Amino acid sequence: MTNDNLFMKDAELVNLVSVNRVFGVVRAKSAESALRAAEAAIVGGIKLIEVTLGTPGGFRVVSDLRHRYGDRATVGAGSVTNHDQMDRAIKCGAQFISMPHTSAALVDACRRALVPPIIGALTPTELATAWSMGVPLVTLFPASLLGGPEYVAALTSRINDVRLVVSGGVGSENIVDYFSAGAFAIAVGGRLFTGGDLKNENYAAIAERARGIIRLAGVA
Repeated sequence: MTNDNLFMKDAELVNLVSVNRVFGVVRAKSAESALRAAEAAIVGGIKLIEVTLGTPGGFRVVSDLRHRYGDRATVGAGSVTNHDQMDRAIKCGAQFISMPHTSAALVDACRRALVPPIIGALTPTELATAWSMGVPLVTLFPASLLGGPEYVAALTSRINDVRLVVSGGVGSENIVDYFSAGAFAIAVGGRLFTGGDLKNENYAAIAERARGIIRLAGVA
């Protein structure tokens, strides 16, 4: 098997995100809870899953999801902040590496590993710097703290070629507004995987919420 078969290229990720538009960002208090929550989101139609490495056993969750749902979802690791996390996530099968900040060193390491990096930014300068690195996607986080859709619209009106993934406080009440403001995709965490549903193991509610979110995003 060649490297072209083993690894996802930037263009492949961009195409998948352009079609599917919604990342489900799962963070839970246990690996089992995270795995079942991610499964519910996939059942609900979300095809982009980001496993936050702050979840206990997060690397195993990435591996398990890849083995069980590799034909139904693209799975990556989130909140990656150092080389050790990146290396372990890739060895577990992560198809993309998402970081909350901009790190040239981690971007270079992802390039050497042939795994697409998604990097974080917040201000116009950070966003322009991140985009200049030639990454496929830039995450705007935490978007809600600086004005939500209005802030996104202001940014994209001036830096209009960036493929922006909006994260932080994204939910059913503002999804349409974020896309109207110029978001390329959205990342939904706590508004999809609510603390109550995780605690009560109400995975059917997560699946149903996922269905509603992808409808609002224009995916279904």
